[in-house]
Amino acid sequence: MSEFQPMQAEQDEGQWRRWRMGELSQRKQVAADPQERRRQAEHRRELQRRAEFELERQHALEQARQEGYEQGLAAGREAGHAEGLALGREAGREELREQTRDALGPMSGLLQTFHDALQDLDDLVADELVELALETGRQLAGEALKARPHQVVQLVHKLLQDEPLLTGQPRLWLHPLDHELVVQELGDEFAAAGWALQPDDQLSRGGCRVTCTSGELDATRESRWQSVISRVRRPRSRRTTAGGQQQ
Repeated sequence: MSEFQPMQAEQDEGQWRRWRMGELSQRKQVAADPQERRRQAEHRRELQRRAEFELERQHALEQARQEGYEQGLAAGREAGHAEGLALGREAGREELREQTRDALGPMSGLLQTFHDALQDLDDLVADELVELALETGRQLAGEALKARPHQVVQLVHKLLQDEPLLTGQPRLWLHPLDHELVVQELGDEFAAAGWALQPDDQLSRGGCRVTCTSGELDATRESRWQSVISRVRRPRSRRTTAGGQQQ
């Protein structure tokens, strides 16, 4: 039974071979050599170490690949998140701008209407102020005339000097009260110049009218006041027209 034990060991190790003459004795010699057994044991340990090293190396490579993949995935996610966040913020800002424009759009027309209304109000107030100033001036002129009725004398004296070329028997028409004053103060001068002085109760005090064959000169208070009004209103009218063209 002892002759078959080495062959049984080979069977246990999975090394089946066809039996040959003389193998049993050779196996006995190999098995009996301690140095050979140590060498084989060392060889098996070396193979085991190499296998373990290769296994650890493969595991390390796989772990490194997995970590690199996870890091790349995390970096990609972070970059994508940052880009998506930036795009989302920009989209939000654009949406806010759109909503602001939509909300303020109707206000633009309202503001323009309000501006036009203020402009019209300014024009109206300015016109009313002009009219008020003119009316105040007219009343003050009337009060001044009452206080100084001799102003008409200065007026007709100026006419006598400024209109010397009036020909064809000029006639100076005055309110009866003013006629008396002028006759007293300037009667001789007008007579020397060939002017006739005529009372006219249709005229207001402080004014006069000149007639001759060459024409007529209206210096009544009403006509002189209209001249003042036209000079005051004309610049205002030009400014309004210019403002309308600018708009």
